[in-house]
Order: sequence, then structure tokens, then C-alpha cells
Amino acid sequence: MEMNDQSIQIQMLAEKFHLFVRDCELKQSPNANSSDNDESKKVNENSGSMDENSMSNGIHENSSDLDHTLPILKKVFDLSTKVQDLKKQHVALTDHVKSTTESFPGLDVLNSIQLIGSEYELLKRKYLDESAERKRLYNEIIELKGNIRVFCRCRPLSESERANGLTSVVNFESTLDNELQVISSDSSKKPFKFDHVFRPEDNQEAVFSQTKPIATSVLDGFNVCIFAYGQTGTGKTFTMEGTPEERGVNYRTLEELFRISKERNGVMKYDL
Repeated sequence: MEMNDQSIQIQMLAEKFHLFVRDCELKQSPNANSSDNDESKKVNENSGSMDENSMSNGIHENSSDLDHTLPILKKVFDLSTKVQDLKKQHVALTDHVKSTTESFPGLDVLNSIQLIGSEYELLKRKYLDESAERKRLYNEIIELKGNIRVFCRCRPLSESERANGLTSVVNFESTLDNELQVISSDSSKKPFKFDHVFRPEDNQEAVFSQTKPIATSVLDGFNVCIFAYGQTGTGKTFTMEGTPEERGVNYRTLEELFRISKERNGVMKYDL
């Protein structure tokens, strides 16, 4: 008889534990079928009709087991919640990776980029070869003209010189741009030849046009020197520096150096 009572108590506790687990699952899954709820209600009614004394004795005897079981179930439910969160994060990361992968260019685009890169390198080599050839031919022309060239610039008479009745003693041949004649006191003409002769009406731009190629030689790696020589008052400062309205050789040469260095920026780097 005692064994039967103990078996009944164990069965009652097992059913109660089963109901407890079922209730927890229903709380986790609100969309569960209503049939499960009805079944749990029926079991609760049957269990309620049992003898209260035997139920209390069984609960008292097995309370220690439930005390150990409840924290474990709570941990299981917490782990289940964490697993669900991890699944959601996994889905979000998968979607992100998929969208990122789709944003990458296709194989045909990569092949086109690689082909363009190869063509760019080929054109760059050709440009460097042409630049080297241009440099050689250009400086060969400079050497043929003469590594040392002498220009002559004749200034016009000043107002004071004209007021004193002075006249020019320089005679220019209209057909020659590299020769002038100086009229002596006995009216004889003594010729002088230069690489180029600038007449009084020639402006600053005309003077610079003859020295402009030298700026290119500087950036090609050659040492170059430009200087003006003459007596006081002959116009050396005006030729080399000029005025803010009419810049001279110095300023114009610097501007040309910066222009060429900027033009070659993609190939060469210059420090000025």
C-alpha cells in the first residue's frame, strides 16, 4: 500500500513537472495550438481532484529536486533566447555580405580595367621614349645654333638726348637681323655681327622669344646662364627685370619654367 502511494506521488509530481514545462513552452511560443491549452486545463482539473494530503506530502518530499531543476530550466530558456538572437545576427550578416559582394564589379569590368592599365603603361613608355628623342633633337638644334650666343639690343634715344640734338649712330640693314653698322665720326660705317640684333622698336616679348628655348634646356638638365652686359644707362636692368607692365627676361623665364614643369607634372617632378 505504501509503495502504491509513493508511486502515485511520483506520478503526480511527474505530471506537474510536465505541466510546468508545457506552460514554459507556451510562454515562449505564443502561437501554440489551443488544443494544448485545453489538455493542460484538463490535467490541472484531474490533478486538483486528488487528495490534498498526498499532494502536499509529495511536494514536500520532492521540493529539493524542484529547487535544483528550476534554475537549470531558466538557464536553458536563457540560452534558447541567446541562440535566437545569434540566428538573427547571422541572417543580418549574411544579407550584408551578400549585398557587399553584389556591389563588386564583375569579371568583365576587372578585365577591362586591367587592359586599360596595360595600355596606359605602354603609352607612358612611348611618351617617355618620344620625350627623350625630343630632348635630344631639341638640344642638338641648340648646339647647332651655338652653345654660347650673343644678342645685341639697341635702345632708342631718350628725351634729353633728343633735346640736345643728338642722333643715332647705329644703322640697321633692313634685310639682316643679325648685323648692324656703327657710323664713325668720318661718316664711315663699321659692321658688327651677332646671333641676333634687336632694334629700338623691339619690345620685351621679342627679346624673350630668343631666350625662351633656354628655359626648356634648364628642365632638360643643362646648366644655363643669361646675363646682360653693357655700359651704364644702356638698358641692362630694363632688359633683365623690366617694369610691372613690361616684364623682363628674368620674370618671363621663371614663368616659363613653372609652365613647363606643370605641363610635365604627370611624368617628371621638379623642385624649383
